[in-house]
Amino acid sequence: MEMWEPMLSKLMEGDLNLSGVWISEPKLDGERIIAMREGDNITLWTRRHVESSYKFPEIIMDLEKNVKGNNWILDGELTVPGGFRKLLRRNTEDKLKISLLSRKIPATLNLFDILRFQGEDLTGKPLVQRKKVLLDAANQGEHIRIIPFKIVTTESVKEDFEKALKEGYEGLILKDASSKYEAGKRSGNWLKLKRSETIDVNVIGATKSTGSIAFGALILEKDGQYFGKVGTGFSDNRRGEILNLLEKNKAAIDVDLPDDVDVLLTTRPLPAEIKANEIVKGKPRAPVWVRFRWA
Repeated sequence: MEMWEPMLSKLMEGDLNLSGVWISEPKLDGERIIAMREGDNITLWTRRHVESSYKFPEIIMDLEKNVKGNNWILDGELTVPGGFRKLLRRNTEDKLKISLLSRKIPATLNLFDILRFQGEDLTGKPLVQRKKVLLDAANQGEHIRIIPFKIVTTESVKEDFEKALKEGYEGLILKDASSKYEAGKRSGNWLKLKRSETIDVNVIGATKSTGSIAFGALILEKDGQYFGKVGTGFSDNRRGEILNLLEKNKAAIDVDLPDDVDVLLTTRPLPAEIKANEIVKGKPRAPVWVRFRWA
């Protein structure tokens, strides 16, 4: 089965000045998913090409029931009540636990784009046209939701952003209504407005400590590449809590680490935020820990 790389958004920098027609969508606290159907086979794929359909039977059932056709590719964000931290609890291989968790922590696939419908490639069409196809092809269901969107102007974005934060969202995603779908690209046609000037990263492990503290630093990844380490911004007690979380999410990684990184353990990617004075040669200078993205 062919793999699809999702289109990514850029963090909005400088003064916002929108020209043309733009739409806004709320920024959700979940995991990006590409959903695909070929005939009777429906699959869910993460950004790292991990097939996770069997972990979310409620999503598969709703897609089969609420999306027309038998050949399509959808883009969306997978969420559960309580945010990404609760979503991590759905990461199990145990069939009995999967069945129980699908009822105890039910997931929702929040759809916002469609890349193919009935075999037709839609990535070259403007976003507004893809949105229309999506609305025609998919119905809302118990575990399927179409992410709301609206036309915005430079003047209305601030009010929409503040409203989104009050409603519990992480911010806004702004998209050029005429833009094509640029698979695998972090494009300026999609802009991300967040609650603070932070950098999105993934924690993929921790380094050994030279003293009595739980670990030395957190190992970071961004866009599939090693992104340095962060060792400041948390107390010793907080380090212990973080290490417990990391141990529960141990996993092998496919990111090349420098030889001087003294690895304590590696984990599945855990979304987080850091602050840094600047980016130098692709790495943050003087990074400071902010939070895991669900915190």
